[in-house]
Amino acid sequence: MRGVTFALLITFVGCQKYDLEPEFSNIKTYVYRYEGLILNGLPERDLKKSGLKLTCQVEVSRVSQEEHILKVISPQLEEYYGIWPRDRFIKAPKLTQQIGPCFTRWFKFEYRRGHIGNIYAPKDIPILCVNIVKGILTLLPITIKQSQSVYELQEPRIEGTCNTRYIVQEDRENDRATILQTRDLNNCIEKVVKNIGMAYIRPCPTCPVQAKNTRGTVALTQKLKYMEPGALIIYAESQQVYELSPFNEPGGTAVMEARQNLTLIETKSNHEEITEIQLQHHGNLYYQFAEDLPQMALHLIKPKSIETRFAEVLLQLMQQNQLQVHVETPSKFLELIELSRMATLENLESLWKQFGIRQEHRCWLLSTVAAAGTTNTFMFLKQRIQNEDLGVMGSAVNLVLAFHLTKPDRLTLRAAADLLASHGVQKSLLLHKLGHLAYGSMTNKYCSTSSSCPAEILQPLHELVIVAANKSHEQDLLVALKALGNAGQPASIKYVKRFLPGFSPDANTFSFRTHVNAILALRKIARKDAAKVQETVFQIFLDRSLQPTLRMLACVVFFETKPALPLVIAMANFLQRETSIQVASFSYSHMKVLSGGRIPQLDNLATACSIAMKLLGPRFNQRSFRYSRVIHINGYHSDFRAGAIGRVYLVNDAEFPSSIIAKMRGYYATSAMDIAEVGFRLQALTDLLRRQDMPFAQYSTFKKLKEFGKLLQGWKELPMEKPLLLGYIKLYSHEIAFGSVDKELLQQLMKFLTKAEEIEMVPKQMVTLFQKGFSGKLIHPLWAGELRHILPTSVGLPLEFGLYSTSILHATVKVKGHISPPLTGSFRPEQLLETNLVQLSTDINTSVYMDVVATMGINTPYFQNGLEFHAKFIASMPVKFDAGLNMKEESFKFETIPVQQETQLLAVRTKLYAISRNMDEPDSSKKSPVLPKLVGPGPDVFNQQWKPLQSERNFRDGGIKEGGRICFDAIYIKLLGYQTQLTMKSCSAAIFRKTYLHTFVEERDIRLAVKPEAAGMKIQLEIQGGVDSKATWLGRSEEESDEDQVTNKRKTKEKFGQLEQCGFMRKSKPTGLVAVLSTIRDDEKLTRFRLALRADLHSSKPSIQVVVSDFIGSRRMKLCADVSILDSQRAKGALKWGQNCQDYKIATQVAYGQYGDHPAMQIKLEWAKIPSAVQAAARRLVMFIPDTAYMLGFVQKEQKNPPQEASVVVALTSPQSCDLVLRLPNITVYDTDVMLPFTLPVGQHSEASAMPPHAWSFISHVPPSVLENLKARCLVSKDTVTTFNDVRFNYTMPANGYHILTQDCSSELKFLVMAKSAEEPNKGKTIHIILTNHEIEMYTSNGLVKLRVNGTEIPTENLPFSSRSDVYILIVREKDGLLLKAAEAGIDKLYYDGHILEIKVAFWMNGKTCGICGRNDAEYEQEYKMPSGYVAKDAMSFVQSWTLSEDAYNTAKAQISLD
Repeated sequence: MRGVTFALLITFVGCQKYDLEPEFSNIKTYVYRYEGLILNGLPERDLKKSGLKLTCQVEVSRVSQEEHILKVISPQLEEYYGIWPRDRFIKAPKLTQQIGPCFTRWFKFEYRRGHIGNIYAPKDIPILCVNIVKGILTLLPITIKQSQSVYELQEPRIEGTCNTRYIVQEDRENDRATILQTRDLNNCIEKVVKNIGMAYIRPCPTCPVQAKNTRGTVALTQKLKYMEPGALIIYAESQQVYELSPFNEPGGTAVMEARQNLTLIETKSNHEEITEIQLQHHGNLYYQFAEDLPQMALHLIKPKSIETRFAEVLLQLMQQNQLQVHVETPSKFLELIELSRMATLENLESLWKQFGIRQEHRCWLLSTVAAAGTTNTFMFLKQRIQNEDLGVMGSAVNLVLAFHLTKPDRLTLRAAADLLASHGVQKSLLLHKLGHLAYGSMTNKYCSTSSSCPAEILQPLHELVIVAANKSHEQDLLVALKALGNAGQPASIKYVKRFLPGFSPDANTFSFRTHVNAILALRKIARKDAAKVQETVFQIFLDRSLQPTLRMLACVVFFETKPALPLVIAMANFLQRETSIQVASFSYSHMKVLSGGRIPQLDNLATACSIAMKLLGPRFNQRSFRYSRVIHINGYHSDFRAGAIGRVYLVNDAEFPSSIIAKMRGYYATSAMDIAEVGFRLQALTDLLRRQDMPFAQYSTFKKLKEFGKLLQGWKELPMEKPLLLGYIKLYSHEIAFGSVDKELLQQLMKFLTKAEEIEMVPKQMVTLFQKGFSGKLIHPLWAGELRHILPTSVGLPLEFGLYSTSILHATVKVKGHISPPLTGSFRPEQLLETNLVQLSTDINTSVYMDVVATMGINTPYFQNGLEFHAKFIASMPVKFDAGLNMKEESFKFETIPVQQETQLLAVRTKLYAISRNMDEPDSSKKSPVLPKLVGPGPDVFNQQWKPLQSERNFRDGGIKEGGRICFDAIYIKLLGYQTQLTMKSCSAAIFRKTYLHTFVEERDIRLAVKPEAAGMKIQLEIQGGVDSKATWLGRSEEESDEDQVTNKRKTKEKFGQLEQCGFMRKSKPTGLVAVLSTIRDDEKLTRFRLALRADLHSSKPSIQVVVSDFIGSRRMKLCADVSILDSQRAKGALKWGQNCQDYKIATQVAYGQYGDHPAMQIKLEWAKIPSAVQAAARRLVMFIPDTAYMLGFVQKEQKNPPQEASVVVALTSPQSCDLVLRLPNITVYDTDVMLPFTLPVGQHSEASAMPPHAWSFISHVPPSVLENLKARCLVSKDTVTTFNDVRFNYTMPANGYHILTQDCSSELKFLVMAKSAEEPNKGKTIHIILTNHEIEMYTSNGLVKLRVNGTEIPTENLPFSSRSDVYILIVREKDGLLLKAAEAGIDKLYYDGHILEIKVAFWMNGKTCGICGRNDAEYEQEYKMPSGYVAKDAMSFVQSWTLSEDAYNTAKAQISLD
């Protein structure tokens, strides 16, 4: 029995598993030595770094089963600022004294089985100290799995709940165990992070981790000793690394390294008594951010008086920026913003009383307060708007800025809703619109981090929708829908659906414009509920009864939701049966551009669209721009993981384009941002091109047309659209503003412009202002941007990645005018044409200063350390000139002094610094370059002495080079008496590592400056017009001495001879001008450039000649150009240059003709001799042609063509396609059926052919011909009909009915054209035309086409016939038929010769016609539309639906006569 017992005991002991779960004894206090440090910098050695180290002792005591107490003893802070690892940490006693007291109190935490629970601290303890304690406690958690030694978990730590990998190593012999933990900070289910200024940047949750530009990891080693009652942590060491790689490259990183060390040094009895203190709960191990907005990482500000300091800085800004932007202005502007964030509402009101009445000070005050974005600043601006202190425009600007830049919370949102309901906002339509749009954006920011949004936040917008819909107030309804679109919350979908056709029974009672905005409002909602939006817009897309524009906009929203492959394939299958060409073309082109996308975030969508394209095939490809499409440009740099997309949606209908949406989106790493978007809706604008005062409804035929419409089954008039131009603008995916220009507004503008007394006042006031002159100065902040990404470190300090930018505009203007002789009191505009001299003196100096700072480091209210990259950009543009215009002599003189001394035009400076700041030692802030200093005295670009040029040649001064680094470089250029110097200093960091980051952060100084060669240097330009003689054309001065006249006569004779050699002087008297560019120095005038232009535009062969001489320092070097039109089919030109224009020549010819059976144009270039440099450039250009031709799908073949000639032939094979042939000396490139973007004319038109040809018809007939092709044409012959949409079908009209060929289907009912076949086959058809007060019949009799108007026959000898009503009607005999023109009524041309009827309607009638000739809307697949709007199954059914029986026609006519 004893043996059995002993064996069991041995077995039990051998199988025992040591308990690794740590635990502290309740009778002991454990004393640890703790060290935590942080270093920031580039990873290379021997570079400047900054950091901080905390050393202390930590006492841990257990007071209950789970509760433990921690106390920090003897904390000591040390700063690091030097070359790593050479220099040492330096003690910071003042900083220790500032922070140390917060560690003298006890902290309580829950700890059970290796897990940290709740943490408590005294109420008055700063958050910074609490987080440092959390950093210490993050070394204690351990999760043990008894049966595993390697495992992974998602565990909470100070950085969040992230993936943690465990490796457990036991040493039973020594009662020891080692636990290795590694945390992947890019793989977290919940991450602690704070973003500021990034509300408009959208993350990509599905993007791979390696695509991120910030990577973090933690390695923790814990050593335990087996003791009673559990394992004891005797040592813990942690190393955390955060890498920032702006360009997403492995070696190009800036690094933050945090280290921790916790070592058990002693244990002692736990005899200390704990007094009861009031503790505050601080959650678990998660890092805790302060409620207040942390200070910018650029400064530490602790003013004694906020108002006093604000006033001091503001006054300094006013004083320092009188002449130009001071170098400290951007930093002071940011300081003002920081002070505004610290200010109370009382502080801001006090500052307003001081500076609100001073215009310049007030501008800076409002700009800084708006940029601050706190609750107090919002309340302050709210009060200003409600008090109407800023005016309408000032209120509009500050309202938008306040709403968009303020960090929203429930208090600010309630205040914002109160502001929208205030009287000042309600009475202004502008403020009402901008305010609600901005409120939607504020709501979006507030609700961006949660899946749902509180109902009370959305209530103001939902109530506006309901009230506007119930009152049928369209303007408020549009504002509400756009605001809901900005808010982008799924809770608003049910409100939006009320206005979507097919989702609400009363949706059709709202306007088309409302439908459009309801669809577009779903775009941002899809970011939170993509599935529901996809279902909604896909249903709209499938509904063929809806207008194509709505379906195409639904397609836009659908693809913005990034649909999965099954949905994309479902759309492709549906498109195969699509009858609307506009919808099919748009959807196909959208899929096509998406399939070729290069943005990784859109890879899945691109793949789905690529598969869909294979299903669809080329059926919808190569449509002309008459049809809707998507234009897409995208680029992506895989090394930088950055890209951008530019996309234009062209939504066409009968008027094209009817809607245009253009947007730009940027991508970086795993984020995307909609940068800007503009949209326009062009509605019935072509109606503005016709007369608007014609009373069609009052004509006698109007009722008749109404009655005839009733005879057609299901016929309805098309709704009459008002001419309207709509537009909106979005920034960062939020609609900022929208507006419209309607017919009434245009009429009011025209009425104003036609008032004689008001028109005369405008130029008079302008002339008075011109003579009086004006001056002014502007100093204004343009932009203050702030992007901040804050992460916790393992030591409990916040690591901030920040980007700050400021822009300042400075401008001074002085303008003064003089008119001689002075104008009389009774001013008339034509007096200006009789003045001898009009002079203008202008002195304008504009400069822009931009400062960008990127930071990486620790940012706390007490200290800051890390890296700062500074980029400063200064651009200055001085403009000073005197201009004089002599109207009588047709002369113009312009003199300018660009600069009077050395002037800096452009300066760029970049440098990377290591910084260290301490709140208690603000004057001892440390800031020095990260890169080491150069060996040797590298020249300072900004203090370089000017090096005058010794010759006219440009040259480059090579600089100092050290170890492959160019440290100084300069380029000098001399032009027109001024020296331009570009100096560059570049100390490269690429010697340490060749990466984009090291290249980007290198120290650079670039300056572009200009300096006159001598004081008083001027540039003068003289232009003499109206030249009609040789001497005047050549520029002879009348004020010369006898000797000068003799000399100049000889020179004039020489120039005359030279020009005759160029073939430019002829016996006719053409007009021309001479321009002379000169420099003036010490009253000595030196001609730099002379241009003579001669135009002979009224001869049988119009021509233009240009001679350029006196350039590049040579009087014999000239450039001559000649262009002439030989006849209506040919033009030629020549370019000659060299000595007397005789060295080189390039000739060109352009001709119209035939290529095969098609009209064509040929352009030919010929050259006899050209410079070698031009030949080399041409050869390099030709090398790209084969590859380009291959990519475009052209055919190419080697062919020996003339060696000094190139030609291109374009032959129009149809209005939408051409053949192209390009011949070069050794290659021929060609292709057939190349699609054209627009419809072009093919062949001559009857009007053009009837006119006598002249030379200018080479150009003048092209635009009318293109315009002519915008007019649709319908042809009706004996048995064939060709519709406006060019659909042809066979049909023979019976003699027992009236066929409605075409009519105006709008509510205006401007015209109707019918045809009735005669019973005798040889008598043809009778054409009935009803328009205005006229009923016109064209019929055949005895082989002639005759005319009857209102029942009265018009003899041939009485033609042409013209009406005297409001609408001009002209009927003439042309060839064997009659031609009717009534353009104002929409019939551009109607020609009938007894056999063929041709009808052309005006292009503003597109989509407004109906009948057998069709709708004229380019929807040829829906051409057989019946009066009901449904599409007939075949041509016969279609024609019958538009046919009136004779009985019905006569009955209706009799009823109309009876009425």
